[in-house]
Amino acid sequence: MKFLVVDDDPIVLDLVPMLLRQEGHTDISVAASGMGALDILSFSAENFDVLLLDIEMPGMNGIELCAEIRKIPAYRSTPIIMLTAKSDASSIESAFSAGANDYITKPFDIESIATRTHIAERMMRETCKVFTRDSLSDCLPGPFGQHDFDFAEPIVFNDLNHHTDPFSLGNYLSQLAQQRVTETSVFALKIDTFDLLYDELTGRDLLLIIAAVSNSISTATADNRLLNAYVGSGIFLCIAPDDLVDAWVEVEENISAILKELSPIRKAELLDTFSVTMGRPVRPYLSKTQRVRRTFDRAKVQLSRRLNANMVAN
Repeated sequence: MKFLVVDDDPIVLDLVPMLLRQEGHTDISVAASGMGALDILSFSAENFDVLLLDIEMPGMNGIELCAEIRKIPAYRSTPIIMLTAKSDASSIESAFSAGANDYITKPFDIESIATRTHIAERMMRETCKVFTRDSLSDCLPGPFGQHDFDFAEPIVFNDLNHHTDPFSLGNYLSQLAQQRVTETSVFALKIDTFDLLYDELTGRDLLLIIAAVSNSISTATADNRLLNAYVGSGIFLCIAPDDLVDAWVEVEENISAILKELSPIRKAELLDTFSVTMGRPVRPYLSKTQRVRRTFDRAKVQLSRRLNANMVAN
């Protein structure tokens, strides 16, 4: 694989390539600043396979650099791993929101580098349709109910705040410190009557609605730090850095209230009764080896129970 390491610390620019070489990687470039990294990306004859970006840098920081890189068509889905010495969750969440896929906490060691680069290799094999909202009119002009790809598959928008792909959302959850697990909530949410929307809307309009729902999720709590990923078939998985177990009804109401005011939804006549259903939040499992799969599965079960209860009530 071809790596680019970006950090303003010369020690890190020596250490990380050394650790990568110990893992058998030889094609490694380095940059000491965000602007330097963008220059390398612009003039490189071949695309890089994995980018490692320091969060804390003077001038353009790593989060800003990540957002700029995601604007480059060739790098919309390239694995980006953040390098951070910061323990506060907000920096990590902001990095994922900007398009990062994973992170490594300083001080580095060979095991952490090896683990995260192996995960990056897996990530490169994952299939996830990547969009920006500005690109929708160009790539999806198709007629109603006829779409260029399967909406049952994961979709990610590179220009949405607090939105990521399912694989990266799992990376974020897997690395939560144990002391934060009890303060974190995970839930699943579904767009009601998604099958009807699929049949009645153009691909562009349906994607705009998915983006609108993602935005409403990210702003439904007071601190606006809800990470979410669209996993397919109208379903989102969401992680909140708060204990929502006792406040989830209010969150669901907030999401619905936000959605009613969004223009992509108000313009669609068949969406007069547009709604979403949110599963009861769960706390992540403490075990890191089973945390992602078991936590996400449990969140989906809670969503299914809510959907079934709503069908019985109606």
